[in-house]
Amino acid sequence: MTGSSGRFKGKYDFFTIYFIPGITVLLASHDSFTDTNLSVLGNTAGNQALFTLWGFTTGTYYCMYSFYLFNIGRYRNKAVKSIICTAAAFLFTAVIIPYMPEQYPFKSRLHVLLAFFSPILFTSGMIAFLRFLSNKNRPRFRRAWEIMWILTACACLLFIRAGFITSLLELFTVIGLCGYLRYMERLLIS
Repeated sequence: MTGSSGRFKGKYDFFTIYFIPGITVLLASHDSFTDTNLSVLGNTAGNQALFTLWGFTTGTYYCMYSFYLFNIGRYRNKAVKSIICTAAAFLFTAVIIPYMPEQYPFKSRLHVLLAFFSPILFTSGMIAFLRFLSNKNRPRFRRAWEIMWILTACACLLFIRAGFITSLLELFTVIGLCGYLRYMERLLIS
């Protein structure tokens, strides 16, 4: 799909380029990018509604965009679709469970667990999809593999360097996945 200027225009460009990154940066900018994270910021007074909006919008976006890509790529694996839905459900559930370790230690641990595994499940689903595509045409999807592993390595380095999940890591993950989905759409359509 190309616009009037001849440049590629993705189906979810408004969300990919503006809304999801914008709301993520807005939420993360309430404090230091390296000393806190979205869970802490989202559970402070006045940020709960924004945090909930962010979680539901981001989870829905990832799920819908993935299913759109699966449709373009003629990928019908129900187990992987379930993994993507589970990743979204984990994110939805995490944002409604309070992260207040002093007051609710069990709920806070559950929040962290769900929030941590949501992007891992989503990435696992995308890797399964990429394997399917690569079996059809390995050279065409070589760069997509490289980008996937670079994103994963950078996320791991950010986590190891800080020793915990920071807003910077969350920003990198959210925006990186947005860009990756758009790249995959462009690759599948071209």
